[in-house]
Amino acid sequence: MKRWMLLCLLLVMIGATLTPRQVDAASISPYEVSAPTGTTLYQFVGKTLKPKGTLRAAKRFKALSTSGHYYKIQDGRTIYYVKKQAVTLVATNLSLTTFSGSTYSRLTHEYMRSLTRGQTPYYYDELTAKTAIARADAAMKGNWYIPSPPYQLRVPNIDTYRFDVSVPAVDSTSFKFQIHYFTTLNQLTQAYAATGRDDYLRYGKRIVTSWTKQYPAANYTRYRWPYHDHGTAIRTFHLLNFWNEFRSSAVNTDPAFSQLFAKTLYEHAALLATPSFYKPNNNHGMFQDMALTAVAETHRSFYRSSAWRSLAMNRLTQQLNHSLSTDGVHLEHSPFYQIYLYDTLARFNDWAAANRFALSSRMRDVKDMPSALTYMLKPNGTLPMFGDTPSITHRTDAIPYINRYPHLNYAMTQGKSGTQPSTRVGKLSNQYAFFRQHWGGASGPFRDAVQVMMTAGYHSNIHKHADDLSIDLYGYGRDFLVESGRYAYTNRPERSVVMQAAAHNTVHVAGKSFNLTTNNLQRSQITSVGAASTQWTAAGTSGLLGNGMTHTRRIAYDRDGTVLVYDDITSPTTTSFVQRFHLGTGLNRVSSGSRHAMYKDNENRSIHLLQLEVGTTPKVAVGASYVSYRDYDWQRRNQVVTTKRGKQVEYLTLIHIGEKTTKITSVTVQTTSRHYVVRYKLSDGKTKTLSMLR
Repeated sequence: MKRWMLLCLLLVMIGATLTPRQVDAASISPYEVSAPTGTTLYQFVGKTLKPKGTLRAAKRFKALSTSGHYYKIQDGRTIYYVKKQAVTLVATNLSLTTFSGSTYSRLTHEYMRSLTRGQTPYYYDELTAKTAIARADAAMKGNWYIPSPPYQLRVPNIDTYRFDVSVPAVDSTSFKFQIHYFTTLNQLTQAYAATGRDDYLRYGKRIVTSWTKQYPAANYTRYRWPYHDHGTAIRTFHLLNFWNEFRSSAVNTDPAFSQLFAKTLYEHAALLATPSFYKPNNNHGMFQDMALTAVAETHRSFYRSSAWRSLAMNRLTQQLNHSLSTDGVHLEHSPFYQIYLYDTLARFNDWAAANRFALSSRMRDVKDMPSALTYMLKPNGTLPMFGDTPSITHRTDAIPYINRYPHLNYAMTQGKSGTQPSTRVGKLSNQYAFFRQHWGGASGPFRDAVQVMMTAGYHSNIHKHADDLSIDLYGYGRDFLVESGRYAYTNRPERSVVMQAAAHNTVHVAGKSFNLTTNNLQRSQITSVGAASTQWTAAGTSGLLGNGMTHTRRIAYDRDGTVLVYDDITSPTTTSFVQRFHLGTGLNRVSSGSRHAMYKDNENRSIHLLQLEVGTTPKVAVGASYVSYRDYDWQRRNQVVTTKRGKQVEYLTLIHIGEKTTKITSVTVQTTSRHYVVRYKLSDGKTKTLSMLR
């Protein structure tokens, strides 16, 4: 008796510790049929199905397969058939085992055809019908359009095409990235949605079949671009959208393809949930979380879907806590990604709401992002080229729900729509400080307003350049001090150049860039802004120069055309430092000397930079550098370089820009216990004063 009780207890303990995967493999059928009262059960008599009986009560049966218009089911050891239209196929705990081999392929085919969740698509790249059709038509002829240079990929026969050897080696890393995230499948899907032409789906099916054969998910670590962290997430959405269209089409007749497709989605979700594959504190990780949510919500019958939903929600909350400030600033060091991520996340919110899917509560804060964007835009409609930001004009149709943001609408339309903002000086999280001379109207032409911005913040290495405390200065319709741009996501040397401190309007150790290591995270920030009746001020600090050095930069703006920049650098050892100011293109040198440099353009708009005598004697030099306003653009321009050496180094730089050629004719510096008081006279006769906290 005791032995029997001990055996029972042991069996209970084993059952309690058996993992869900083991339980699934051992006892749970992935497919069942739910039959209501009155359902007729059939059995074969010879080669003919004959009614065998009628259910007196609703019942579930183990589903074995399909046979024409019938499901083959099992009740104990007895096999029956029931009409598909009379019952409901129920899928539970669908695992990778379910989708491997052909045992369940017919049932998987029925399951995949019957999906009803997630019918509203989320398009990563939404195309016009005309564009989608043109690109899809070209693709079926073997001419794939890829959105990055060199833009074209020749695929003579997709069934035999070898992506690993046939895709050409090009400078743009985005080229292979976009090929493998299925940009072509996206084009075909949207073309079918616009036309209903089955040939688009047939070609898409061939792409999926060919690609998955070449790149099994089990070997994902071998394939950089096929299983890129971001690309895998985007491809997941393209796969889901394709199936939304394919599911109920006349092309969907192949159970083997349904099985392959379900297996591919399951493997993608499993990979997106894998900790070593995940990108924390990175917008790539956000995409991974969104894609994992999409699979888990659409396929709730997948064995791990519940755990995936919870994981994706928790990780996305952590991502947003890290990279989205409480005032709506995206903290990946690049104003361009403020627009990109707002568009992405706002449309994802819409997608989730339309499909009644749950998301992280922090996704509600996405609505604040456009308000911050208002004050990043320059008067010419571009963004300052901090981090990975190109200089392109942004249109209102890039902003979902633009009419909810009248101040942003005003800024983007240069005063033609919306409501004029009243704010002209401010701090956006700890990443940007901005001064805006005016917003047009009675104050002057909108595009001619002076705008000054300074950046800081080191939250991760994502889109991070060595540009802390850099300044962007715009006025009178042109750039005066401008960053170097992102060049492109490429292996070309120009990409490396724009990442370095020497490419930015800041101070660095001679011959070195910044120390961007994890130990220095959060050691850079905008600390304050202030608005007085005669001047506006901003300050920031950076501990990224290396070896215990600290850089504090303060700027004062006279609300017209003059900026005073104060740099205070401390170092434990005597060190040579370099301060750089890179000019916009088209500014030609008028004069220069040991303490000043002056430039003007063909319209006589001018900039005069003057190094004032504080601390050690400055050594001013002029030279050339390069700017990339757009991807692969590389233009020569001028820079002003000032070197100093010491343990405690100060720069006090007076900068004046003029709508017409104007120079600083005289200046005096009064040193008090707490301030430098700078009085200066301009060639147009104006005399002004700026005060700088030491």
